[in-house]
Amino acid sequence: MTPCHRPAVIRDPYPTARYDPWRDLATNWPEVAVRVIPLPGDLLGVLRYPSIALRAGTSAAQRRSTLAHEIVHLERGTQACGPGDAREEALVEAEAARRLVAAGDLARAIRELGNRAAVGAVAALLDVDTQLLRARLAGVTAAERTALEAVAGDGFTAA
Repeated sequence: MTPCHRPAVIRDPYPTARYDPWRDLATNWPEVAVRVIPLPGDLLGVLRYPSIALRAGTSAAQRRSTLAHEIVHLERGTQACGPGDAREEALVEAEAARRLVAAGDLARAIRELGNRAAVGAVAALLDVDTQLLRARLAGVTAAERTALEAVAGDGFTAA
């Protein structure tokens, strides 16, 4: 069975534990190897099934964010991907961001750091990179926005 025809992974919409892309990969994609290597240009990750390459020299938060991104590509049946398809990349980044940054965790981070905290500080507290946090903020739902505004006050801005 090719990865494009693998049954969809069913996710609990109300997970009790924080999403761990490393555990997800080991459980649902045991055949996929991860390598940390130098990558060209500004690429943080490359999927070439059955391998995911993560950029050497990046932080643990960047590797975690990039791995979640590449796992979403796997689930969508992408065997090889790159920056050429902006629509696909945006959809994948938004889903990875939802998985890694639960709304409650985002609210707690904003409450702890204050609504004027730098994106980098919030990202560090949430153990994600700033690009993924920006994608999460851009994708907040109306209900999440209301909850975040209640926590952060009038100064909250998403994205």
